[in-house]
Amino acid sequence: MIALTEGSAATCGICGKQTSIKFTTERIGGTAYDLACQHRNGYCETCDRLVPDRSEHIREVVPRCPTCNPEEIEADE
Repeated sequence: MIALTEGSAATCGICGKQTSIKFTTERIGGTAYDLACQHRNGYCETCDRLVPDRSEHIREVVPRCPTCNPEEIEADE
């Protein structure tokens, strides 16, 4: 697992930009990473990277990894 803390450089799992982590919060389902690009990401332990958060509630985080679950991405589109 990579060390992701406030101020760490990161690649956004949503827009793909090189950015930084503004803050992290513990939520139902794990840690949410709010980035300087204004996107909230989750973390995929299998791929060891930030991925889109598909939660519908602010209290939750549901990482959606396009590598591990490509069929989930297609169903959302």
